[in-house]
Amino acid sequence: MTFDVLLFGGRNYDGAHARPVWHQFETAVALRLSEHGALVDRLEYGGGEIENEVGLSRCFKAATVTGDHAYACTNTEVLTIDVHTLAIVEHRTHRLFNDVHHVNRIGDRYFVASTGIDSVLELDERFELVKRYPVANDEILERYGHETDYRRVTNTKPHAAHPNYVEAWDGEVWVSNFGKCRVESLTSSRRYELSEFRIHDGVPAHGRIWFTSVDGKIITLEPTTGAQRAFDLMAMSPPSDRASGWCRGLAPITEDDVLVGFTKLRETKARENLKWLGNKLFGQNFALSRPTRIARYDLTRGRETWKLELEKCGMDAVFSIHILPRRGH
Repeated sequence: MTFDVLLFGGRNYDGAHARPVWHQFETAVALRLSEHGALVDRLEYGGGEIENEVGLSRCFKAATVTGDHAYACTNTEVLTIDVHTLAIVEHRTHRLFNDVHHVNRIGDRYFVASTGIDSVLELDERFELVKRYPVANDEILERYGHETDYRRVTNTKPHAAHPNYVEAWDGEVWVSNFGKCRVESLTSSRRYELSEFRIHDGVPAHGRIWFTSVDGKIITLEPTTGAQRAFDLMAMSPPSDRASGWCRGLAPITEDDVLVGFTKLRETKARENLKWLGNKLFGQNFALSRPTRIARYDLTRGRETWKLELEKCGMDAVFSIHILPRRGH
């Protein structure tokens, strides 16, 4: 199988640690790489009008690729991108967008994880709101008002649920609940507890649903039975990589071969979380120096087979990873 890899993320400002948490990314970055890590194409995006006016980070969060298009999101926008040219072909936005973490196109609807209001938004093709699904209580909306333009609210944390990925599987629409370490259905009462560590992703592939946990594990879920399996990527990595970074973003190539993203941990907004992670994972101060990278793992053999540091490509944080068929194959 010959393929390219499409990554979505962002580049930090110099001295990002001294900036407010909502304004640490200078540029949204998408990279198209060959399967061996050669740069094929890149997109840099300086953010939308509101993001620049308010002073919000310019960063791509998690995207969805469907056919010839990627649906990507920034804090306040949903963008349609041609995956062949990496050209932005459409900009969409809504007043309920705040700290958007993922967008998906399911049927003729858009589902958007508006993390800053602890909700998933269902929008029609005209981008009009069909339904809002609260993933926690509505404390944030009660605090700031139900009619507020949330694109102009810089920071609504703390988030009780912090929804981060929306997908359709087993006949339902699901959201990953980072705050509660579980995945839950928006269309029924079904839910699965996944980890004692907080989770990202929720990608259907090869008959399973694939998640990452921030401590450097992959968790797979069998969608009809709920059977789970965990893979410890730190045990598969060289000793120099075992201070993993923030594990987020994955793309299963086959059922045993997977690409995973790690974002460098920095002493910024998450100082208290870094201390918690370091103490819980290692019983010592957590190392912050491991670079942002993607790594490939052979789950059958239990080993890392390849990695690429992304900071030298101008990407300081990676949010989602996608496999694209190589043209002509």
